[in-house]
Amino acid sequence: MKKLCLFIVSLITVFNVYAQSWSTEQLQNAKTAKDISYLTNAERDAIMYINLARLYPKEFVQLELIKYEAPKKYGAYLKNSSFKKSLINQLNHNKTLPVLTFNEKLYADAKCFAEEMGNRGEIGHSRRKCAENNFAECCSYGMETGLDIAMQWLIDHDVADCGHRKICLDLSYSKIAICIHPHKKWAVCAVAEII
Repeated sequence: MKKLCLFIVSLITVFNVYAQSWSTEQLQNAKTAKDISYLTNAERDAIMYINLARLYPKEFVQLELIKYEAPKKYGAYLKNSSFKKSLINQLNHNKTLPVLTFNEKLYADAKCFAEEMGNRGEIGHSRRKCAENNFAECCSYGMETGLDIAMQWLIDHDVADCGHRKICLDLSYSKIAICIHPHKKWAVCAVAEII
C-alpha cells in the first residue's frame, strides 16, 4: 500500500509539472521582440525564453528546464548533466531580472557574424570581416528552435565558466539581438549580441 501511495504521489507531481503553463501576461512580458517583423519565429522565441528565465527563474525551472530534452542528436549529454543541475540550482535561487529588449544595431552585428561563421563553416568568436565589438556574445550551433538555442546557452554544457549562461542572466545587460543563419558544418548557427 505504501508503494502504491508513493507511486500516486509521483504521478500527481509529474502531472502538475506538465499541466502548468505560462500565463498570457508572463508570455507578453517576455516577448520583447514580438513586433520585429524581420526576425524569424525562432529568433523571437530564443529572446522570449531567455527573458522567461530572467523574469521568472523558479517558474522557468518547473515549466521548461526540468522537462527539457535537447534534440536527439544532442540530447544524450543532458541526461545527467551537472551543468543542467547547476542551472536548476542557480535559477531556484535567482531573483527576477529585467527583460532584454531588442536592439537593431546589435542585430546588424549578430547577422554579420552569423553569416560569416555559417558561410565559412566555422565556430568560435574570431571575426574576419565583421567589425570587432565590445558586446557580450553567445554562439550556438546545430540548434534550430528558439527553445533549443536558449537552452544551449543557459545550460552551457561543458563550458567550464558557463560564460553564455552568465551573459544571458547578467543583471547589467538590457538589450539583445539574435540572428540565425545556415551553417556549412552544423546546419544552423545562431549569434546573440547583448549589452
